[in-house]
Amino acid sequence: MSIADRIEGLLPYMRRYALASTGNTMLGDTCVESVLKNVLAQSLEADFDPSRFDRAGIYRLLDQELSRLATSSGAKSRRALLLVAVEGFEEDVVCQILSVSRAELIELLDNAEAAFAETTATSMLIVEDEPFIAAQLKRIAESLGHRVIGTAATASDAVELRGTHQPDIVLCDIQLADGSLGTDAIAQMNLPDNVPVVFITAYPEKYLSTFNEGPSYLITKPFDPDYLKAVIGHALLNVQSDSAA
Repeated sequence: MSIADRIEGLLPYMRRYALASTGNTMLGDTCVESVLKNVLAQSLEADFDPSRFDRAGIYRLLDQELSRLATSSGAKSRRALLLVAVEGFEEDVVCQILSVSRAELIELLDNAEAAFAETTATSMLIVEDEPFIAAQLKRIAESLGHRVIGTAATASDAVELRGTHQPDIVLCDIQLADGSLGTDAIAQMNLPDNVPVVFITAYPEKYLSTFNEGPSYLITKPFDPDYLKAVIGHALLNVQSDSAA
C-alpha cells in the first residue's frame, strides 16, 4: 500500500481523533493538515522510509500537533483514553504514540477516568428522533449523574426546549424525523460558546461538510456506550479547562 493510500484510509479517523481532542472542527483539521504536509514533505526525500508511517506512526505525528494546542495538564490523559477507548489502539501502541512508559500510560488512564468521574453533574438536552436511541442516551446520561431536561425529535422541538431551558451540554442527531437537521437546530439555539455539542449520527458526512461554531464532537452510529461516556466526559472537561484558563 502506498503512503497516499494509507493516509487516505486513515483520514476520517485522524479527523475524528483531532476533533474529539480539540472540540473544534477547524482546529482539528488544521492539525491533520499539518501532519499531511509533514508526511508529504518527507516522502519526497531520498531516504524516505514508508514503514515509519504506519497507523501508529501517523497518529504519533498527529498527537504531537495536538499536544501543542493543549491548555490543561489533563489534556494528555484524556488523549490517552481517547486513543484506547475511541481509536482502539492497544496500550503498548499508545505508549509509542505518546512516548510514555507503560507505567506512565496507566497513570494517565487512571487520571483521565478519575477526572471524568469527578465531572460536575450537568443539565443535558437530547435531540434524537428514534425513541429507543433517545431512551438509551437518557439512561447513559443519568448513569453519569447528569439531568436530562428534555428530548426533542425535530429541530423545531429542540429550539422550543432551548427557549425554556439552559442546557450545559447537548447530544444531537443530525438527520431528524421530519427531514430537519440537528445542525440547523444547534445553529438556531444560539448556545453559549461554553456549551459543547456531541453529534451522534449515522451520517457523519453531513457533519463534516458543515461548519459548526462552538465546541462540538462527533460519534458515529451505532455507538459504543463506553465511547459515548468518554466523549461526554472529555467534552465537559475541555469546557471546564478552557473556563479556568
